[in-house]
Amino acid sequence: MPPKKLTRQTVATVLQAKDTGSAPETDRLFGLSGVLPRLVEADLSAIDDNPDQPRTVFDDESLRSLADSIARHGLQQPVLVQEGAEKGRYRLIAGERRLRAHRLLGRPTIAAIITKGRPEEIALIENVQRVDLDAIDLARGLTQLIEAHGYTQAEVAGAVGCSEAEVSKRLKVLTLPEDILADYRTNPDAVSRSALVELAFVEDPARIRALWQSARTGGLTVSAVRAARPSASRAAAEPLQLLGKAINRIDKDLAAIGSVGDALQKEHRDRLRALRDRIDGLLEG
Repeated sequence: MPPKKLTRQTVATVLQAKDTGSAPETDRLFGLSGVLPRLVEADLSAIDDNPDQPRTVFDDESLRSLADSIARHGLQQPVLVQEGAEKGRYRLIAGERRLRAHRLLGRPTIAAIITKGRPEEIALIENVQRVDLDAIDLARGLTQLIEAHGYTQAEVAGAVGCSEAEVSKRLKVLTLPEDILADYRTNPDAVSRSALVELAFVEDPARIRALWQSARTGGLTVSAVRAARPSASRAAAEPLQLLGKAINRIDKDLAAIGSVGDALQKEHRDRLRALRDRIDGLLEG
């Protein structure tokens, strides 16, 4: 089974229920008893920004489109906040695009869910499942989880709902030269996240830069990166693959011959001896 990719998952899986107190706002909306995170209508002026926000790039056109959608259809998903030290104030955990869209619309309040989960995990998961983070923000968000909590890559994978191999691949992006990363931020649509990951696995710095120049003019795909890798690398790998397959075949053939060994004739034995001599010659060489 192939490793799981970063996928959509319900934010409710990382929200923790409020153990004490009532939730009259939730009760009125859903007729429930308060075991779910509380839903409130919060003043925008009472919500402080999230310093650990994984998304660092906000597209003005995309925000305007989101604001127009909210104006027409209403807010479909509340933002996530945590209660601050000062009563009546909140810290934004996830939903900064929705918060900014409300500000564009001049609205004074926004629907918010109060959560007690780990802010870094919730913010990253929430962003991944909505408008995809670009490759750099995603890699830095994963790095932040590792550094903040001492997580292993396997633990990060469990937190955000993907395979450990996928986490390792995404982190590899940060090994690319800084100028390429900066250039990517100016136009992330020209190169997909997967293509950028493939580029990070190219070992030759000169080849990386050549591929990047091509990306700036005509875009870059995963297949293009793989096809442009030096043929010498492929040539070095092909003999090893051929040897492995050939030895596996010999092993199977010897097992088959052994199963009918009683039927061996002189000519069979002579050919096997000749093959043995050839194998000895290869091993001695």
